[in-house]
Amino acid sequence: MSPADAFDRRNLVTYASLLCGVAALEAAWSGHARTALGLVALAVVADTLDGRFARLFGDDPRRKALGVQLDSLADAIAFGIAPVVAAGSAFDAAHAGHGVLWILAAFGYAASAITRLGFYNVSPDAERGSGFVGVPVPVAALVLCSVSAARPSFPAFVLVATACAAAMVLPLRIPRPRRAGLLLFLLWPLAVAAVMLWR
Repeated sequence: MSPADAFDRRNLVTYASLLCGVAALEAAWSGHARTALGLVALAVVADTLDGRFARLFGDDPRRKALGVQLDSLADAIAFGIAPVVAAGSAFDAAHAGHGVLWILAAFGYAASAITRLGFYNVSPDAERGSGFVGVPVPVAALVLCSVSAARPSFPAFVLVATACAAAMVLPLRIPRPRRAGLLLFLLWPLAVAAVMLWR
């Protein structure tokens, strides 16, 4: 097996999430903060569905393990980096003169995100399947995007980003949603995306 073999159809939805994250970064750098926030929300939708999509193509252990790694790497970009860049773009005028504070808050968020993703990757399958330890990175990203859309004061936003960073790594036991709960959850990122992209 070579790296080229990793381009497997079961990972297509993971790549869709990554695409949204990369597009969000480009939108933020181009000054289109609302578009960037909406694209992060769409990445959450893709990430929520990627595991179920992958299972449609069998349960080969090696490809499953590779898929877990690819998912976390994509999450690091789409939900660890893109949200803080998008939020920074949205608050560009507000945090003028507070660059160091924002860099520290953004770093704290990103560091917590990749730490949680690394923790998830080395956790036993049984523990991963039973629920979450800490708030999932996509949920933290969605909170950040939702709050950014509401345009709170900059200090309040920094507090939210810091709270999200802490929530990702605290020993909080969160049950994994099933069917109805999952469908209800999906309404949240879809609503954020609709408001940000088509309003």
